[in-house]
Amino acid sequence: MHKIFYDAECPICVREIELIMQDSRAGFMEAVPIQGSEAVLAQYGITTEAALTYLHVLTDDGVMLQKMAAVRKMYEGYQGFALVKLANLPLLDKLADWLYPWFARHRYQFPKWLLPRPECEGGVCRIPPKERTKK
Repeated sequence: MHKIFYDAECPICVREIELIMQDSRAGFMEAVPIQGSEAVLAQYGITTEAALTYLHVLTDDGVMLQKMAAVRKMYEGYQGFALVKLANLPLLDKLADWLYPWFARHRYQFPKWLLPRPECEGGVCRIPPKERTKK
């Protein structure tokens, strides 16, 4: 099971994790807040500052990925709409690798509406009650 270490105080990060965890692949991933997991990250040589700056994913085979490699792993096989899928296209992949550090450092300045809304967010479900059992 992959472990996604995310900033639980970042609105964009929280929304992104909610989207990922509602996907059909969620059973293969565990969302782990960085806050409270600093010791685990330190075992891999990752400082709290680095963890809070860039996304990190610990793969099920024990490899720690960071930055765009972690984002790509997190969205690998994702069925929903995600702009990050463009980051895998030729030429755009290099641009995404180059832009990710800047975006990650400035993510608190971006509105969370940039991401699609998850079906359930903050304990509120947007799916009508009659349709919730259809999945």
